[in-house]
Amino acid sequence: MNSHPRITVGLKAAAERCSNSAVITTAVSMRSAKPISMRRLHIQSQHTNKGHLPSCTILPHPPRIPIHKPLTQPPPHRPLSTTPHPPRQFTTSPPTPPSIHPHSSSSSPSTPLPEQFRSLMRLITHSVVVCTSSSSSSGGHTPRAMTMSSFTSLSLLPTPIISFNIATPSRTFDAVSSSRTFNIHILTDDPSGARIADWLARGNAAGLEVFEQLQQECGCDYEKGKGAVAPMIKGPGVLYVLRCELLNEPMGGLVKVRDHYIVLGEVKEIVEVNGGGKEDKFGLMYADRKYRELGGCIIPGEGVEEGKDGEE
Repeated sequence: MNSHPRITVGLKAAAERCSNSAVITTAVSMRSAKPISMRRLHIQSQHTNKGHLPSCTILPHPPRIPIHKPLTQPPPHRPLSTTPHPPRQFTTSPPTPPSIHPHSSSSSPSTPLPEQFRSLMRLITHSVVVCTSSSSSSGGHTPRAMTMSSFTSLSLLPTPIISFNIATPSRTFDAVSSSRTFNIHILTDDPSGARIADWLARGNAAGLEVFEQLQQECGCDYEKGKGAVAPMIKGPGVLYVLRCELLNEPMGGLVKVRDHYIVLGEVKEIVEVNGGGKEDKFGLMYADRKYRELGGCIIPGEGVEEGKDGEE
């Protein structure tokens, strides 16, 4: 155990010198007018026989050299826009053929059946409407809206019944299910109607801000109503508004099918927007990822009585 007494004595002496030099250096720094922060210090240890610095000397951290020159003036102010998306312009164009050509599922086994069915549904024209409702919160009632292409009529007597589908989760669905009232807006098949559909298809997570920008984006106003009354959009691009309530039966007007709900509503009133004057307009349609307006008619030939060829 004591075979190396000189090494043991040497280590003890080095430790004493290190402790004394650290105490002396720290005392000098404490007497200075500007104390040195411990975060700005680093320790350099060097053997006394190989340098001029005493062992364990504490030195200030060298100043940090900036990589880039500091800015002489603050950057220019960039105002934040409250518009979630830039407005889009719509114009009418000549008819174009479909861009998709689905095939038989048996001849295309590599393509999943849901994708093939999606392509097939793009060839079918769907009506485009806007559904509005109101959700309650601690701060009052917040208007909600969504654009949808699944609107259809279900029954006429004794009262008109309509239906549509909503994928969940959805803020508009929550508003419809809680308030049990909603409005269906029939849009015009022109750029004005397409602009409303496009603006309200982008989501309404911001709530009231989406409605407050209707005038800026679509040239429309809205009537918020009192309490849980669903808001009504008024202006160019809207033909009619159907005031609806959820059907009590069956299942309270809400039928869950996988990740969607089938909404069944009873029409209580039909409101003509803008006082009429749009007798030449049809409702807005959607097919092949584009908004559509109604074009030419297919007229039955001679010898076929009109209205007897399967039309209701």
